[in-house]
Amino acid sequence: MNQLQKALQLNALFSGLSGILLVAAHNRVAGLFDTPNSSVFQVIGAALIYFSLTIVFEIKHQNLLRVLFIIVQDSLWVIGSVILLIFQPFDISMTGNGVIAAIALIVLLMAISQTNALAQTDSIANKGIKQLRFERTVKATKASVWKVISDVTNYHEVAPNVDDVKIISGEGKGMVRSCSHGKDSWTETCSLWEEEKEYAFEVNTDAPDYPYPFKYLKGNWKVEAIDNSQTRVIMLFEFEYKRKFQNWLLHPILKGKFAKTAEKLLANWQNQIEKN
Repeated sequence: MNQLQKALQLNALFSGLSGILLVAAHNRVAGLFDTPNSSVFQVIGAALIYFSLTIVFEIKHQNLLRVLFIIVQDSLWVIGSVILLIFQPFDISMTGNGVIAAIALIVLLMAISQTNALAQTDSIANKGIKQLRFERTVKATKASVWKVISDVTNYHEVAPNVDDVKIISGEGKGMVRSCSHGKDSWTETCSLWEEEKEYAFEVNTDAPDYPYPFKYLKGNWKVEAIDNSQTRVIMLFEFEYKRKFQNWLLHPILKGKFAKTAEKLLANWQNQIEKN
C-alpha cells in the first residue's frame, strides 16, 4: 500500500466512523450541541458515510483527478467549519464549537497528508522526477516495428499532440528537431539512439518561449521482441514541473491527458505497422 492509499484509508475510516456515530446517536449529539434539531446530524452522518465509500473506491483505483476532488471536499469542510466558528450563525454550545474545531483540525491534517501523497505519485524515488509508462504489443517483427517508430521526421503523423516536425540538424544521437502544436513550438535534442532498440529526446524547456509547465521533459521509445511475430513498444516519459504545487494541482489533470495522447499514438503506430 502506497502513501496515497494510506492517507485515503485514514480519511475513509474517520469519515465512515463519524458518519455512523452521527446517524446512530443523533439525539445525543444534538444535546451536546445544545440544539433541538437532531435530523441535521442524521443528514450529515449519511453524507459522511457516502463520502467514505467514495474514498474506499479510490483507495483501489487511485484516479488522481477524483482524489483531488476528495481533497477539495475536505478543504471545503475546514473552510465551512472556520466560518461557523467565526460568525456563529447558529446558537451552538461551547462544547459543540469545540467539537467543530477539533474535527476541522483533524480534517485539515488529513487534507495535508493526502495532498503531500498526491504530489508524490508517479515520482521516481529520490529524484524529484515523475515517470509515466505506456506500452502496446503489435503483431510484427522487431525490425518492422523499429522502422516505423524510428521515423522521427514523421512523428506528427501519429502523435495527436504534434502538428509538424522539422529536423534542424544532425541525425541519430545529437539530432535537433523542432515540433509545433497550434501556436506553440519547441525544440528537442536526441540524447540516445541505439539502432533497433531505443531512442530518446529531451525537450529544451529552458527556451524563453517554451509554452508548457515543465522544468524537464524527456521521452524514451523502446522496442522489445516477444517472439518472431510479436513486438512490444514501450514509451517512457520523465518530467519535472516548474512549480511544486503543480505536482498535486496540475498533475492529476495532465496525467489523464498524457494517457489519452499516448494511447492514441500507440494505436496509430499499431495501425501503420499491422497494415503493412
